[in-house]
Order: sequence, then C-alpha cells, then structure tokens
Amino acid sequence: MSSSIWPDGIKCGVAFTFDVDAETFWFSRRMDSLNSVNLMAEGSYDPEVGVPRILAMLDRQKVKSTFFIPGWVVEHHTAICREIVKRGHEVAYHGYLHEKAWFPEQERELIAKSRKIMKELLGVEPRGHRAPEADLGPETIDLLVQCGFEYSSNMMDRDCPYLHHTSKGEALPELPFNWLYDDTSHFFFTLQEPSRRPIAPASTVREIWIEEFEGIYEEGGSICYILHPMVCGRVSRVKMLEDIITHIKKRPGVLLGTAEEICRAAKAGLLKRHNSRR
Repeated sequence: MSSSIWPDGIKCGVAFTFDVDAETFWFSRRMDSLNSVNLMAEGSYDPEVGVPRILAMLDRQKVKSTFFIPGWVVEHHTAICREIVKRGHEVAYHGYLHEKAWFPEQERELIAKSRKIMKELLGVEPRGHRAPEADLGPETIDLLVQCGFEYSSNMMDRDCPYLHHTSKGEALPELPFNWLYDDTSHFFFTLQEPSRRPIAPASTVREIWIEEFEGIYEEGGSICYILHPMVCGRVSRVKMLEDIITHIKKRPGVLLGTAEEICRAAKAGLLKRHNSRR
C-alpha cells in the first residue's frame, strides 16, 4: 500500500465514529425487546450517559468525530443530538429504526424520512451513510449517489479509502472498517441470543487497536473505529479511547477527524493520482 492515495502532508487517516443506536439497538434485533424495561434502559445509556461522557473527552482532545444516528433516535433524544452538532461534530445517516432495508425503494424512503428529521430537528443534512450492521444491497451504492451522499462507510475489503464507481461513472468514496475495530466485538455482552461472549479488558483492546494503528500508519492507510456509546461510553473505555487518541497524535501526518474529512482528503488524493496517470 502506498501513502500516495493521500494529498501532500497526509500519511494516514483515522476516524473515531460513534453509532448512537440507543433503544433501536435492541428492538431492531427483536421487537419484543420493547417490552423489556431493562433493555430499553440499557439503550438509553447511549444518550443519557455515554454520549455526554464521550463529548467531554473529545472536547479535551480537541478532536471532531462522526456520529451515525438513526432517525428515531434523533426524534426521541433530540437534545443530546443537538449538543453533538453544537460541538462541531458530524451527524450521519444510520437508518431510521436501525433496520435493514430489503428493497431500494424502502431504503430510499428511509433515507428521505431520516434526512427530513435531521434537517428539521438538527438543521443538518447527513452526507455520510452507514447501513445498520453494514448490510448493503447490490443497488445501494448507486442509490447513495442519487440521494446526494458524499461517502459510504460500510465495506470491509480494504485498509484504506477507495472510490466506488457507479453505473453512471460517479466516484463515491468508501471509508472501510472491520469488526476488529468495532467495540462490540470485544465488549458486547447480552443475555439475549446470540449467546453471551466474554468481556475483554480495556487494556487488551487498547493494545490491539494501537498495534493495528501502527501497522496501518506504516502502510499509509486508514482506520475507522466503530464505537457505540452504550458499550464504549463506560468510564474505563472512554479512558482507553483517550489514551489511544493521545498515542495517535504523536505520529506526524495523521489526519484525525470526521469520516467526511477523511473521505474528502482521500478522494482528492485518489483523483489527483488518477489524473496524473492519464
């Protein structure tokens, strides 16, 4: 991999992104979760405790992040979503009920519905797209361009940004990730099916994520961390994130910012490289 995908002065891109699923995390998996007072309370940890703690940490570090938020969460937890916007972070699309869209028209309707909610309640229009559970259909990329999205963050096939080329020739940046960089892979625990899994110490995950960053940095790629405030908004894990950010800042040439910023930089670098070869 070559760092030439980036514009001059950038060696590596890193985004800390937060999926604020709140209660939808549970009832999108099983609708009967709506009847569980405890599961709904666990979902509410996202906006009530996790997000405020994370915002305070990002303020201390002077880092801007992307928050992928379902439209339902914006409707039901408007105040904290407005606070995210007020502090200068990006808000991006993540479904309406954190649901899978089975058909293109259904996805188009969900996008329009959530975009309207974000515009009316937050004054923003989402420019980034992350499907719930990153589950895309074969027509989704074309649809994203038609709907005016500027980037996708759904795929797991590279260690650096790249461009999707749609059926009409448009170029849509992709900011890929992997379950390795997802906090639920290491910390998620539930009494629901699928069966419970052990909870890793924050120190172990810190070590894994820093080692991965160092390797990606040397190759000139990117890392997109996928974080859920009900999972990583706990005290020890916010401290872990802050330690990782502090470590990353020590490396020159790292673009540490929102998913949108990283995708715009990568697109500029990729298009420049493409044009220079013509």
